[in-house]
Amino acid sequence: MDPAAQPAPAPSGELPLAGRRVAVTAHRRADEQAAALERQGAEVVRAATMRVVPVGEDPELLAETEALLAARPRALLVTTGQGFTTWLDALPAPLRERTEAAIASMAVFCRGAKARGAVRGRGFEDPPSAPGETTESLVDIVLAAGVRDVPVGLQRHGWLDERQVDRLREAGCDVHVVAPYRWLPGEDQAAVAALVEEIIAGRLDAVTFTAGAAVEALLATARRLGREDALLDALREGRALAVAVGHVTAEPLQAVGIPVVFPERERLGAMIRLLVDELA
Repeated sequence: MDPAAQPAPAPSGELPLAGRRVAVTAHRRADEQAAALERQGAEVVRAATMRVVPVGEDPELLAETEALLAARPRALLVTTGQGFTTWLDALPAPLRERTEAAIASMAVFCRGAKARGAVRGRGFEDPPSAPGETTESLVDIVLAAGVRDVPVGLQRHGWLDERQVDRLREAGCDVHVVAPYRWLPGEDQAAVAALVEEIIAGRLDAVTFTAGAAVEALLATARRLGREDALLDALREGRALAVAVGHVTAEPLQAVGIPVVFPERERLGAMIRLLVDELA
């Protein structure tokens, strides 16, 4: 259990989230998050909007890698350190060796320090890193480096801002994506549909997100139900406070105009403390 996920009770002795209803959209570590919120007095509504497909069970990753290598990209955009490492580790040895040899011949660009550290940790040359740690800032440095009219590879991990991919295509780049992290809709879609209605009705105080894909999945369910506009209106108006675990998870919310709060440090405990501060 993350000790930081246990903020101290209010000085009066009253639990700071008493009477508050908070929805948890996570699949991974959902029990830990729900327990931390309940210790602060919250009523927790659980609805895992998505679930992760293990890379070992994902044949699409091998096909995407082969397609990327066949395109002979001139540049590779690395969006996350974990995704880059997971991608290479998931490949069979012969394919991994071919992939690493190809990466060594490309210009590599990273979204932030963690991605840069993962690339260096695999023995590649020190790559440039986007200072804003967003996909937009990553594409900025790629285009500023003069990458145009060539094939490029992009390692995605979770939510991807398609507007930034379009910027690469508008610059003449043929973009080949590899996704070592893929998600499917949550197993209990009835619970997710109920969550959509609870948000629209204003019966929740906050909704937490620990992955950008969880936002995508919630919006996809609302779209399927014909309730996407109503859901967006509710979240934009603040009928439920949107809380993200960090700035990367916040991106898909911000992209559709939803106000969102998130801690400076991307940690579950920090998110819980922030939520307590916002609602107490």
